Order: sequence, then C-alpha cells, then structure tokens
Amino acid sequence: MSAGEVREVRVPVAPMTAESFAPYGQVFGLGERGTERVMAGTGFRHEGRVTVSTIWNPAGGQVFSQLERHFAVTQGFVQLSGALSVICVAPPTDLDDPSALPRPADLRGFLIDPAQGYLFHRGTWHALDRCVLEAPGATFVIINSDPNPTQLVDYATGESHMHEDLGGAPPPRALAWPGAARCRFTVRA
Repeated sequence: MSAGEVREVRVPVAPMTAESFAPYGQVFGLGERGTERVMAGTGFRHEGRVTVSTIWNPAGGQVFSQLERHFAVTQGFVQLSGALSVICVAPPTDLDDPSALPRPADLRGFLIDPAQGYLFHRGTWHALDRCVLEAPGATFVIINSDPNPTQLVDYATGESHMHEDLGGAPPPRALAWPGAARCRFTVRA
C-alpha cells in the first residue's frame, strides 16, 4: 500500500444476541411474554442529565471511516420503525489513554433486531450511524447524557479529536495519532 492510500476493511456481520453483543454492551427486551406484567431493567448508566432523542438514518451507510466512543454514558438505542439495520462496533479500550484505538480487524457488525434495544458499554467504539439496509431508512430512539464527553477518530484521514461535550462548547481538541491505519470500513450484510 502506498503512502496516503486508504484500504478497504470488510466488517463481518452476525445477528445481535445477548451473548454475541456482550463484549460491546447489553441487549435488552422483554424476552418471553407470559400472562403477567413484566418490567425488565437495563444497565443504563450516565453522568449528567439524561437526554432522549430520535435519529433518522436514511438507507445506506455501508461504507464509513469514523468511529466514536463515549466516556460518561452507556448510550442506548431502540429502533422505532424502518428497515433492518447493522451497527458496527469494536471493544472498549483504555478510557484513560486517547491513543488506545481499536485495530481495524477488531470491528464487528451486528444485525439489529427491531424487537430489542441495546446499550453500549462505556468506551465501546462504534460507527456514528447505523447501516440501514433498505430504503427509505429507519428511526431510532437514542438515550444519552448531557454533557457527553466523546472521542472521535477518522480512520481514512488519520484524525482524532476529543470533545468535552459532543455537539457543545468548547471546540474539540485534536489528538496525535501516529501510524494511523488509513482505511474505510465496508459492511456486507
């Protein structure tokens, strides 16, 4: 590979189950439904104020280069409507070391079961968007925190930034990333 060339890394995709997703977070849902009312808790944790929003992801997103991780929340998602989708993740790395980035080969894709929700462990690396497999797209509820300290990396450009509050002030701080992987990720579900 020549200097500056960006290689393609294919991300393997598997069904999202409690067992397969355990290194990255928690899958939640009611499971078996009987004749009694059931309320099942989750492992959601946060620092700051809880925020609940909706996100529309249009179809597409099978090629991406950016990953992020959150330091103060076990960010959660529940699909409300739309097509089958895939979320791509890598295991959490050392939260105290901004240079502890996942290897491209560590990424895994999970086919989201729309009857379940999921939470990321603190520090789980994940694609910014879900890869929505069919038009027109899908809508998700996102359970988050404010402020939301976040690290964002772009494997294609070799840039890494630390946000004290994603989407808020102050502006992100650039981080050194020697030996950046220079790749894009492709999902084939």
